[in-house]
Amino acid sequence: MPVPILCTPFVVLSEIICLLETEEIVAASFCSKKMKRFLKCYYQQRKPLEWNIYLKDYDSCGRVHIHKLDDEYHDAVLLAEHVSELDESEAKPIETNGYKRGFSSGLVSLYFEDRVMGTKMIVDYVTDLFNLDVYGLIIDTNGIWAIDWISRRQEKMLESFELVKNPKCNSSSDEALNYVLRDGDEWNGDYSIQRIDGVKAVIDLDIRHFVMTVLPPKEII
Repeated sequence: MPVPILCTPFVVLSEIICLLETEEIVAASFCSKKMKRFLKCYYQQRKPLEWNIYLKDYDSCGRVHIHKLDDEYHDAVLLAEHVSELDESEAKPIETNGYKRGFSSGLVSLYFEDRVMGTKMIVDYVTDLFNLDVYGLIIDTNGIWAIDWISRRQEKMLESFELVKNPKCNSSSDEALNYVLRDGDEWNGDYSIQRIDGVKAVIDLDIRHFVMTVLPPKEII
């Protein structure tokens, strides 16, 4: 007989949640509105400060990853893809709220007609569930939209940024870098950029790498 898990004592539920991987927690939140509400309440009370949320948007796929400070790897927890990527020959997806939901390789994948809108949705979903802001951004040239979008949606500045090469869109790489560095100043051979509230970052780049490091304002004059 199935056990009504939400009727389990809170202490026991807390122990169960601690044993779950991040992608399993996100998957569980899709089981029911009550489960999502319970998990959201749990993480409002116990904010996972040692977890960092990353948005990765490249190769025509949006992904939300969570990196635990004691772990070397980023765990993908939720994916957003265009509906054309859906293989309906496999298990029939669930259609709800304007998107289709599938489950494969232990991950929840959502399929949208508008993938950018879908990527925004999965970011909102995970950040709301865990009560955390986006910590880092990893994108190709098609994901430049995410820079301003994240800047508008949260007060906390991104701590990590990486621009990866998109072999299908080489022609726009210079324009993408110019956009990111549009208000930048050269500093010791690199660039510094500044947010409106005075928070600054140093950007180091070459042909293959683009790395942004956030520094306290006093570090850059």
